[in-house]
Amino acid sequence: MNREEKKLQFRTWAYGLFIHYGVYSVHGLGEWLMAKERMGEPEYFSALKDFHPEPGMARRWVELARDCGMKYVVLTTRHHDGHFIGHELVAEYCRACRELGLGVGLYYSVMNWCDPNYRKGPGTPEWKVFVERTHRQIRELMTDYGPIDYLFYDGCPPPETWEVENLHAEIRQLQPGLLVSRCRVDVDVFSCEQHSGGAAGKLWESCYTLNDSWGYNAFDANWKTPTQVVELLTTLAHNNGNLLLNVGPRADGTLQPEALATLKAVGDWLRVNGEAVYGAQPHPFNYFDREISTAKGNTVYIRLFDEHRRRERKICGIGNRVERISLLATGEAFDFKQEGDLITLCGLPPKTDDGLPRVLKLELDGAPRGIRNPMFPDCDIRVTGD
Repeated sequence: MNREEKKLQFRTWAYGLFIHYGVYSVHGLGEWLMAKERMGEPEYFSALKDFHPEPGMARRWVELARDCGMKYVVLTTRHHDGHFIGHELVAEYCRACRELGLGVGLYYSVMNWCDPNYRKGPGTPEWKVFVERTHRQIRELMTDYGPIDYLFYDGCPPPETWEVENLHAEIRQLQPGLLVSRCRVDVDVFSCEQHSGGAAGKLWESCYTLNDSWGYNAFDANWKTPTQVVELLTTLAHNNGNLLLNVGPRADGTLQPEALATLKAVGDWLRVNGEAVYGAQPHPFNYFDREISTAKGNTVYIRLFDEHRRRERKICGIGNRVERISLLATGEAFDFKQEGDLITLCGLPPKTDDGLPRVLKLELDGAPRGIRNPMFPDCDIRVTGD
């Protein structure tokens, strides 16, 4: 698969798993511990003696991602502390992704707090040594683990200071279908961190933490609920972006029960609602409907929100004749009235208090067509549901 074909595939994936795993997982205080507390290398790396993932853990991560509806995975091969997590673990992970049909993503931090040559900065003889070592390590990642779909950079200095374009000329020969993000030049995927700003006309994703930490933090209990994750996922799909959702495994590679519960609940939701997410077209009514919507052909999917208001629900801005409306998860159809571009849902079954967001399936008489609200000027004003 070439680069352009991979870009098309990447968008259909819609949902991926980000894994932050390293020495910081042993400390259990988040991935920036070393820098935040200005911890010396002997103290920080003393944790290496306890950094032992359980046998087969990398495959278990990938199996979890597959079972929870994710279509690609990104694994931190090394973070800003400069520690590479290990050849065997990365190899097992890459094999598992390919065997189970998930996209293979590798994270690599160019920043390296523990490299004295890096700390000297650009323009010094030592910096050149750092650049040569960085190029060598990235070439190894692109050589030693078979086909790689996605290279996710972090901590990148200005491109000209580490000759990234020369490096990419080499690695794109090694990996013709490779997609790259976050290195400022030669970028295929625009990746937002902890926000969903997007990038008009570009391939993009948003990466979010499942609690407030990227690496394992034993004291961070601010977990996102399954509803919050579904709302993120569907809103990003509506705006033509992917969700890359992060977990921080413990030292042995296992995940906290709260993380597992949320991932599995979202996976269950996707098993009956994934049609509205994977490979769906974004905002089919050009945002005129003021809903979170996607489409496939003549079928539109609307993720319901503000259901607590009343049983009767109105949907505006639809320029098609609607032939049928049902709940995507159950196939249950119900009555509605249409007056011009205004749809009134008459028989929508009540939502249970503990249920995840519901998705409507609207079958239209043709390709979706939006009707502008006459209250708005006739220009390109987009409303994203925020």
